Amino acid sequence: MTSNKKNLLAPILFSSVLLLAACGDDEQVTEPVNNENQGQPADAGGTSNASPEGGLDEGSIGGETFGFTELDVNVDFPDMDDMIEINYEEDRDKVEAEYQNKMTETNLSGNDAMDEIEPGLSQLELTTDTPDDEAISQVVEAFGIDSGYTEIEIEVRYPDGTDKEYKQTGN
Repeated sequence: MTSNKKNLLAPILFSSVLLLAACGDDEQVTEPVNNENQGQPADAGGTSNASPEGGLDEGSIGGETFGFTELDVNVDFPDMDDMIEINYEEDRDKVEAEYQNKMTETNLSGNDAMDEIEPGLSQLELTTDTPDDEAISQVVEAFGIDSGYTEIEIEVRYPDGTDKEYKQTGN
């Protein structure tokens, strides 16, 4: 009877490991994150803070790569709410990214989303002092958002913990 239990234990453990490996976070970016377009020296952010497994090294609190730790953009158009959604979040041990554009039927997460949004992220020069209209203009230009939107809402968390919301209706 004990040999039957031993024979069953190995396949069950192996199955459990496979199941846990398959349940990864689809939004997590596993490629190193950098901001090559900003021209920052490596020690001021960029790839020096990027972990080879994706995300950031343990010593980095985040925010040095793009100047913020979270960015959420939601854009409504007359015929569809949330036509464009961009989500970027970096934490000590991971970076998550999502990009959805219902107009082009694009729905990306993880590395694919990061590849799509990284050029736009690297163009942004947002700070806690950036006026609302300037922040909105930067995001619209960086991500090539059509001017016919009815509402744009941008939420940003800066490395010091400050949360800012920028919102514009009726464009």
